[in-house]
Amino acid sequence: MQFTNKRLTKINQLIQAIIYSSLALIPISTFAAEKSIPELVDAVNGTLDSASREAGKKVKLRNHAKGFCTSGTFTPAADIKNQFNIPFLDQQQINVTARFSLGGTNPHASDKGSGRFMSLKIDGDQESLNFVTSNAQVFFAKNLEDFFIFQTKVKQGAQGKQWLIDNKPDAKTFFEYVSQRSPSASYANSRYFGVNSFLFNTPDNAQVAGRWIFEPVAGSAPLSKPQLDEKTDDFLQNELLNRIDNTPAIWDLYIKLAKDTDKINDPTIVWPESRQRVLVGQVIINGERDAETSVQQCDKSIFNPLLLPNGITPSADPILNARTPAYIESFVRRF
Repeated sequence: MQFTNKRLTKINQLIQAIIYSSLALIPISTFAAEKSIPELVDAVNGTLDSASREAGKKVKLRNHAKGFCTSGTFTPAADIKNQFNIPFLDQQQINVTARFSLGGTNPHASDKGSGRFMSLKIDGDQESLNFVTSNAQVFFAKNLEDFFIFQTKVKQGAQGKQWLIDNKPDAKTFFEYVSQRSPSASYANSRYFGVNSFLFNTPDNAQVAGRWIFEPVAGSAPLSKPQLDEKTDDFLQNELLNRIDNTPAIWDLYIKLAKDTDKINDPTIVWPESRQRVLVGQVIINGERDAETSVQQCDKSIFNPLLLPNGITPSADPILNARTPAYIESFVRRF
């Protein structure tokens, strides 16, 4: 189907109107005295002046540029209603669209790095639940100013990284965590974490804070140095798609509950392993809907972690609340 420029403009305006309407839920104070959303996107893309920003728009720069889409289902745990009052989880089985990716704006990045990312859309009858997760359970910044500084400095190479280690304790902790993380043999063998906190309604109309954790049923499978050397720079996509031709990739989804002493608005802090975890359900990636257009083109849409069903609300974490407008800003630039 061919679109005229006029029609494309109208479509673009409609998309922006729909997605920006979600920002009404985010307090203006969230971004007060912080970097603006366009500045944050520029920092991620490495486009810190007007000329480089326009060049970035032309090549449709985006984070997590190397990735692919696939599909499956989500089955809520049978007794989840005894733990939470979230009507969305009353459904027996819900369609899942998944995107697995690497970090960064390079679509030709090597798979031999240790970073793994999983984004999910779980689209129910009336509501949806989206996830944006990685295989790191600690974040590198607790506010938007530090986020901007981190993204700017890492693009300066070794010198910028050393500056962060010397001057930003949260960034230093993150680098130490990543340095101890081994590349996994598959996306299916990675644990995935939501570093941001959400508030979950309980059956007695109270709220508890928690974070998402995806545990691979197949277990973790870190690669040794000799094993990694034998891999190509593009092994992850084929490995997962070939795997699910025979056996689904499965994760158990948990909510890790906070205690009163835990800081729920700071993604740089990892809560102790002793915290209670509640099984929410199981994600099964089997590729059964991969021929559908919505799945094949899922990388052209937004995985919005603030698109939440009744019974789940965002915490006041500034990093979490900046995600949606930042994703929208990036999306509009690529449209």
